[in-house]
Amino acid sequence: MKSTWKPISILIVTLTVILGIMMAAFSLPAVHSGINDLPIGIISSNSNYKSISKPLKDKGFNVSKYKDVKDVKSNINKRKIYGAIEIDKNGNVNVYKATAASASVAQVLTQMGTQLVNKQQALGRQVINQNLAKTNNVNIIKVLNQKLAALDKKQANVVEVKSFPKSDPKGAGLAAGALPIALGGWIGAVAISLFIKGKKEKLLSVIGFAIVGGLGLVGVIQFGIGTFNGNYLLTSMGAMLGIGATGMFVLGILEVMGNAGLGIAAVILILLGNPLSGLTSAPEMLPSGWGELGQLLPPGATGTLLRNIVFFHGNDIVQAVSVLSCYVLLGLILFAVGKKSNIVKA
Repeated sequence: MKSTWKPISILIVTLTVILGIMMAAFSLPAVHSGINDLPIGIISSNSNYKSISKPLKDKGFNVSKYKDVKDVKSNINKRKIYGAIEIDKNGNVNVYKATAASASVAQVLTQMGTQLVNKQQALGRQVINQNLAKTNNVNIIKVLNQKLAALDKKQANVVEVKSFPKSDPKGAGLAAGALPIALGGWIGAVAISLFIKGKKEKLLSVIGFAIVGGLGLVGVIQFGIGTFNGNYLLTSMGAMLGIGATGMFVLGILEVMGNAGLGIAAVILILLGNPLSGLTSAPEMLPSGWGELGQLLPPGATGTLLRNIVFFHGNDIVQAVSVLSCYVLLGLILFAVGKKSNIVKA
């Protein structure tokens, strides 16, 4: 029997809507990306703190004052801030960045340091030129010209607090990991649902896939690409939780909804989870609200978990672990109540 125009029309409209969602999910975060309450620090005296912090706050930074470099480095390692700027007592601009926290934010901080130096140079030249115009004293002119030459050579001092390994200095391996995390768990769960019979067997298969997949994923990133340099087994445990959360969630949806669950899982994990993960920049560089949403989805939570385990001594992982655990639990509940073990077929 041939299909009528009604189901054909419904399918065409549905596919068009999905296409629109895909376009919006992938393009809007990029088009409207910027600084949205991004936490950084300032080491400064009380006299110039306000003049430095106000323009930064106006640009969307969440600025906190710190007493010294040790305090800044401690808070970077605790994932409280992405970096800091210092204007020391001699007027030198020091930038403290953590590329491992976000290569994009590290670049922004470096640019900010350069802009501050450029501003200092412009003001300094103005003062020196005014003084040059007021004197005919050869010695004073010589000193002022020396100051002018030194001013022209001035640069921001950039200090790397936490970097990626030299084999992948920009962390491209981690940034590219959002899609494999999302798509891998989705494909794995679908394959298990297709080819494995029996609920117990499917559950064991997802657990096995999470364990082996976690070891494999981290193995590629650490030993193949060279992005990670931490404890392999500990990092793999984080990846296991991420893959297990994705796989169990998809398997649970399929058990309850059958084929219809494929689209829902794809929208949540791939169409939304991948572009909103913040792995290519930072959650605070996505449009307001989108970054927070991304951290509540498995790709973003897994990426944050792996980053913090490897580079930041496991600090600030409670939310990521909680989010992924909730997806595992939700998947288990859906899988337990679902009745469609054999609905999805090749």
